[in-house]
Amino acid sequence: MSKVLLVVAHPDLSQSKANAALVDAVRDLPHVTVHDLYATYPDFQIDVDAEQAMLAEHDVIVFQHPVFWYNTTPLFKLWQDKVFTFGWAFTLDGSASQLAGKKAVVAVTAGVPADHYTPEGANKATLETLLNSWEATLRLCQLDFQQPMVKVYGTAFGLSDEDLNTAAKQYNELLASFAA
Repeated sequence: MSKVLLVVAHPDLSQSKANAALVDAVRDLPHVTVHDLYATYPDFQIDVDAEQAMLAEHDVIVFQHPVFWYNTTPLFKLWQDKVFTFGWAFTLDGSASQLAGKKAVVAVTAGVPADHYTPEGANKATLETLLNSWEATLRLCQLDFQQPMVKVYGTAFGLSDEDLNTAAKQYNELLASFAA
């Protein structure tokens, strides 16, 4: 059975309807470990050794966060900078990193509806395009990036309870699929 690490980086998960619903949908899966960065590091003092050990113990890493200014949240960015170190998370000589071959999933929530994230929409780009640094980072770390990116749109404007329940159910199914 593959062990899944869900790294969640929402500044206040208790106040988030969408991110909390996604986490709640998978919290009871026995092979999933939920790791809330903001609850663990409210002072932004990241224990790099503990984080790297946790990553090493899991087969699938899920990176979940709301989209902040077309990027990750501040603590998540700091976490990447501190934890994804040269020689451990990535190499330049072709040798295997400690993350090589692990599966990776990116799951994001966006406050505005999906039509804002089109070439014709308000943002003039897709969410995948705006977050392409994720794919590049995961590729550098030799993680096996699982497509497509999980996306929940309209969390601040227009997401119905029915749509959120559907997204949570699909998230559960996706993470449950890694148990096999």
